Amino acid sequence: NSAVDDPAAYFAAQSHRGRANDLAARKDAMGEAIQAVKAADAGIKAITSLIEQAKGLAASARSAGTTDRAALATQFDDLRSQIDNMATDSGYKGKNLLNSGTLTVEFNEDGSSKLDIVGFDSKSSGLGVSAAVGSWATDANIDSAVSNLESALGTLRANAKTLASHLGIVTARQEFTSNMVNTLTQGADNLTAADTNEEGANMLALQTRQQLGIKIGRAHV
Repeated sequence: NSAVDDPAAYFAAQSHRGRANDLAARKDAMGEAIQAVKAADAGIKAITSLIEQAKGLAASARSAGTTDRAALATQFDDLRSQIDNMATDSGYKGKNLLNSGTLTVEFNEDGSSKLDIVGFDSKSSGLGVSAAVGSWATDANIDSAVSNLESALGTLRANAKTLASHLGIVTARQEFTSNMVNTLTQGADNLTAADTNEEGANMLALQTRQQLGIKIGRAHV
């Protein structure tokens, strides 16, 4: 049906379709946000692994000689550099939640419903993992490093939980939005779809009139 058949229904349907299109765009943006959060989560897991390796180096240094301690301290500093690289490389489409980035996800068509996903600094300096002090010549140097590593792990775990919570919210909203788009589209179709029974009856009546017209015409001839 067109605007001529039922103007109110037609323009209501157009409104439904317009909103459905707007929400579909929001849904796509939510999908990108989900990927950004997943990228951050992958980075957290990788950085956690590096910190666990650093703890292993510190544990080995406790029972090592001075020369070996210095070598292990150098390896420790190399791991710190890799933590920095991992944090820098964990971005997605220009958004890096592991480099203090913030991602705003808008849920409805006018943007009044949204969620701000605030990242954190997961580089070694942001996590409080300092360079090896004194080439780990003393146990106190090693103890300080281990304490920093434990604190860094706590920070990573806390932020991982927050990101998981945000991921759940965005995923739920994406599913909700998908259902809303389907509902609006179906509603628009219901308002403008022709009644097949009525149209069939009209077509049959038209064909009958045409046939009668032909017979009457032939009879006159």
